Amino acid sequence: MVEPKAKVATEIREASPTHYLLKIESFSLLSESGIDKIESNEFKAGDYKWKMIIYPNGNTHENGSEHISAYLAISGTSSLPPGWEVNVIFTFFVFNQLTDNYLSVRGKMRRFQSIKSLWGLPKFLSHKAFKEASNGYLVDDKCVFGAEIFVVQRQAIGECLSIVKPNGSFKREWKICKFSNLDKLWLSEEFTVGGYKWQLKLYPKGEADNKECDIAIYLHSVDSNNFDHHQKLRVNYNINLKNQINGGHRKLSYCNWFSATSRTWGYSSYMPLTQLHDKKKVILSMIVSW
Repeated sequence: MVEPKAKVATEIREASPTHYLLKIESFSLLSESGIDKIESNEFKAGDYKWKMIIYPNGNTHENGSEHISAYLAISGTSSLPPGWEVNVIFTFFVFNQLTDNYLSVRGKMRRFQSIKSLWGLPKFLSHKAFKEASNGYLVDDKCVFGAEIFVVQRQAIGECLSIVKPNGSFKREWKICKFSNLDKLWLSEEFTVGGYKWQLKLYPKGEADNKECDIAIYLHSVDSNNFDHHQKLRVNYNINLKNQINGGHRKLSYCNWFSATSRTWGYSSYMPLTQLHDKKKVILSMIVSW
């Protein structure tokens, strides 16, 4: 797809480009060697990593023939948050070796994002102007290009949402003997649902304000410890508690978002301890299902 011609501003400047300079020696040998694109090393500007790309014979895919095409590519994007975008005003330079100053060509603001991570000027500089000896851009078959980047800061925050929906139903049951002998916390072994690891937490004597009053039961996400701060996971699940002596049964359904800051969800007042009657004889069967 050919982008519409960008509006550019051209001026002569004494100061060197702030962010990057690329010197090319033996320019005429590029075509003879079949080199149609030059990609620079990574450099940093505005807390992001970039590469400058030069097409010595023009980018013909964007009508850049008979010109030198200059582009800017953002790199290192795997470390950026979901939905990232970077708004940039960039300027390309070519050095006048006779007058010791730079021709600068500034493009309009462009938005770099995952679907469009490369922007530039297909007609940065015509071959006629570049090779004109009096312009001083190409001297002794050597030339110097440069780039300067101004990042327009934005405050919007992105995030990634996931919903766990396992294939088929899932049900897991634990039988807990000698309930009255349990300490402050009972923790199940890890189990996997929807590609994520989980644990069940049981506070047999309650916790916080409900201590010695209610049983507290929670579902804990093991993997969310490694979530970045933009990632969330939505889960629908049930927790059942059966008293196998008197047939008592309690079932509660939940729908929660798990994240790096909200790794555990459940109910601090799941069941009053008084409902267990003689706790020394009770065997609890605890079930979690999706």
